[in-house]
Amino acid sequence: FSGYENVMSVRDFVASVKEGNVAILKNTETAIAEAKKINEEYHYFTTFDDSVLEQAKNIDKKVRKGTAGKLAGVLVSVKDCICVKGVESTAGSAVLKGYTPLFDATVVERCRKEDAIIVGKTSQDEFGFGGFSTNVGKGFKIPLNPFDKNRSCGGSSGGAAGITSKANFAHLALAESTGGSIVNPAAFCGVVGLCPTYGRVSRYGLIDYANSLDKIGTMAKNSVDAALLLEIIAGKDAHDSTSNDNKLGS
Repeated sequence: FSGYENVMSVRDFVASVKEGNVAILKNTETAIAEAKKINEEYHYFTTFDDSVLEQAKNIDKKVRKGTAGKLAGVLVSVKDCICVKGVESTAGSAVLKGYTPLFDATVVERCRKEDAIIVGKTSQDEFGFGGFSTNVGKGFKIPLNPFDKNRSCGGSSGGAAGITSKANFAHLALAESTGGSIVNPAAFCGVVGLCPTYGRVSRYGLIDYANSLDKIGTMAKNSVDAALLLEIIAGKDAHDSTSNDNKLGS
């Protein structure tokens, strides 16, 4: 698919941020406005995090001090079945409307530690039951394919794949798969979906579909950026006994 060559990679964006060439707050304001505009037309988000600008201000301070992390200023979207503290997390179901977790999932926490900006929750099939993101819960809108609105995004991580494709700003997505729910929508939307082996990434804070099969993975416009996010979220977690401490590449 064409067009991605004109979008700065996440690695290059972070390097530019640390060199002082990107004003994080202004960039975040522009990116959020664009994400909301895209969402009005394609329905990739179930909700946005109201704290994005505050997150940006805090990261900007760290950049100035020279202590910013590997994802400094990068917008990260989170599939709706992965908990984000203080942000409605429904797994695409009206049953969980109003549920705002009191904690971050481990993968979200690890992204924050590397100074990512959590932008919001992405659309999915209700509780992950579906392969086309058309089985959304009552009151939710079906996400539309970024290349043809009459076609499916794939599923169940359809919103994650769609916004990864359409974003013209530095962006990465946290997605989840039980039986193909990362690689399927990634293929439908022309992006890279990286589904790790079971146990590579902690599932603490995931609203499960099938506990013995679920994996949290990444999406990006290119494989290098998808791998960067996996490197950050992978590894042993005391909150998840099924997670392992194998290092990437070992």
